[in-house]
Amino acid sequence: MTKMLWMSLFFVGGMGAAVAADGPCAKDRETLCAGVDHGGGKIAKCLRDNKDKLSAECKAHWESMKEHMKDAREACHDDVSQFCGDVKPGRGAIMKCLKANKDKLSAACKAEWNEMKERRKKKKM
Repeated sequence: MTKMLWMSLFFVGGMGAAVAADGPCAKDRETLCAGVDHGGGKIAKCLRDNKDKLSAECKAHWESMKEHMKDAREACHDDVSQFCGDVKPGRGAIMKCLKANKDKLSAACKAEWNEMKERRKKKKM
């Protein structure tokens, strides 16, 4: 259950950029996942299922996101348990829960949240 909570956070927090039309995995998505419907993490799952075929740029992005998720998991574990323990994971539910409780989050989780927002802003530039 905890892994699923963090996978939903992972997809919203970082993989959106990877599967975006102009993200680091865009060419991989077009090549490997052309027939896959969008939504529900299907594109990210397709990329994961084809991880051995991904470009170096996309693989690097996945590894970077895994490291960021490790940091987020460590920083926000107690917050997720306390504020979002009854939230059904999927479709960004955990992120929405954390956002709804942002004023109550621990300092470490707030810092990680802010860092994630900054990374997303930089990717959009």
